[in-house]
Amino acid sequence: MPLKPRHLPSFSGLLITGFILVVLPLLGGIIGMTYALEQMAFEGRRSVTVSAQITSASRQLSEAETALKRAAGQYFVLEDPALKERLDRAHYRLVEVLDRLESLPWSLELAQQVVDLARQEQALYQQLSETPASGDFESYRQAFERLDLATESLNEATTDYIHAHLVTGMNDTAARIQNTMIYLAAGMILLSLLLSAIFSWLLSRPVRKLSATIRQLGQNNLENPINIRGPRDLEHLGQQLEWLRSRLLELEEKKLNFFREVSHELKTPLTNMLEAISLLRDQVTGPLTTQQSEVVEIMRGSAFDLRQRIEDLLRYNEAIAQPTLEPDWFALTPLIDEIKGRFDLTLRSQQLRWDGQIEALQLKADRNRLSVALENLVSNAIRFSPKGGTLSIDAASETDGLRISVVDEGPGIAESQTEQLFQPFYKGTRQPQGTLKGSGLGLAIAKASIEQLGGTLRLKPSSAPGAHFEITLPHNKEVPPRG
Repeated sequence: MPLKPRHLPSFSGLLITGFILVVLPLLGGIIGMTYALEQMAFEGRRSVTVSAQITSASRQLSEAETALKRAAGQYFVLEDPALKERLDRAHYRLVEVLDRLESLPWSLELAQQVVDLARQEQALYQQLSETPASGDFESYRQAFERLDLATESLNEATTDYIHAHLVTGMNDTAARIQNTMIYLAAGMILLSLLLSAIFSWLLSRPVRKLSATIRQLGQNNLENPINIRGPRDLEHLGQQLEWLRSRLLELEEKKLNFFREVSHELKTPLTNMLEAISLLRDQVTGPLTTQQSEVVEIMRGSAFDLRQRIEDLLRYNEAIAQPTLEPDWFALTPLIDEIKGRFDLTLRSQQLRWDGQIEALQLKADRNRLSVALENLVSNAIRFSPKGGTLSIDAASETDGLRISVVDEGPGIAESQTEQLFQPFYKGTRQPQGTLKGSGLGLAIAKASIEQLGGTLRLKPSSAPGAHFEITLPHNKEVPPRG
């Protein structure tokens, strides 16, 4: 059983999910920073506590050592055995302070220094305890001086230890935590930006495709199926647009069938009307008065105009029906001369000058299709050209294909109308004065004919007045025959 593709949540659900996922790295970063700050605060408290303990113990060590020295001096100077108890208390106080120092988190060097000081003090106290009160205190002065030096050295070592290990260690810890916080902040910002970019792409891609699809429908491009992938609600909207495309395609087909049927149905009675008008105009049925002749001329002109409209419809139906092409080799210059000959009377009546440079080119294509396209472009250019103007047709072979340009000196085409220009039955706002409006099919027929030849027809931007249409046809890989 084939697995169905999993759909993304709705647009709002995806937006909320994206917001949550983008916020998660920020929350993680805040939690990480909070933990780092707590670690730094803990290290600071521990360092301050240890520093206070070391400083207090060092101060008490100096006081206890001084008290021991004073008690020993009084014991020997006063020669009072009762003062022996004060000497013992000073000794025990010094031993208690040394025990506290020994229990602190020292380095091995400092711990050994504390042990040596304790041994030195114990040996001195042992000698003091075994000597009677009538002894000579001066014999112990050097021993007390060595004990003073050892105590002072230990106090200096503890001060250096506080600066070298605790303060510097706390600074190193703060610097390490600061670097960690910087990396963490940079990482969570980059992750948030990456997630934002991913969700922005997930949300904007179907929206852009919807916008392009709506523009495609507006340009009457109904051939490509609509398939929107993304959030559920946007996919549903894409399905509605696909239904609309199918419906428009069906209506377009019905419209073309209608025009095809109507055109054929109108052409036969119109031909009979033209024959009848010709009989009246030639006075076959009897002489006509001046007023009757004017009415017949009006009827004749309107009938010819109607026939032209019907032929435009038939040509458009033929152009979009994609008939079988009949490509063959032919020269381009005679074809353009032939088209010029068809409009020779019109060019003379409007005093238009025919200009251009046509290379002597041989191409293999459906000559009739290209002729229909060029004829419509030339007819359109003549219709919009001012009296006494110039109409230019240029043709040259370039690297990317054969280019044919048709340029007039008319009012040009407004930029806002360029997208609708090649739509059937579209008539621009800049219509020439004193002429009947066209059917709006000429450019649509020309574009359809050129596209059937594998080429493109476009309105080329130009700073000069008038309209500049450019045909591009692909090069033939075959070599034209000689002769």
